[in-house]
Amino acid sequence: MRDHPSCIIIRTSVVDLQWVKIAIADNGSGIPESIQKQIFNPFFTTKPVGKGTGMGMAISYQIITEKHGGKLDFFSTPGKGTEFVIQIPIQQEICPVI
Repeated sequence: MRDHPSCIIIRTSVVDLQWVKIAIADNGSGIPESIQKQIFNPFFTTKPVGKGTGMGMAISYQIITEKHGGKLDFFSTPGKGTEFVIQIPIQQEICPVI
């Protein structure tokens, strides 16, 4: 067995009367500081040309923030891991059906 097995931890909590939080953390290699500011940019990818569109994190950000009125952030330490934190309002605005 490895000294530090790969691990993913998922935590959920109620922040206050208005927000719930989902935190997903790993103990992987982390996200290099040089790309952290670009992670939610559309078309940004670390994959070779032709191997990905770079839309996954941008779409995730858009769905959480625009569709659900939430927040998406992350904290990463190279060599120690990354944690993504999703916060969603408990009460969603109901859109009228047309």
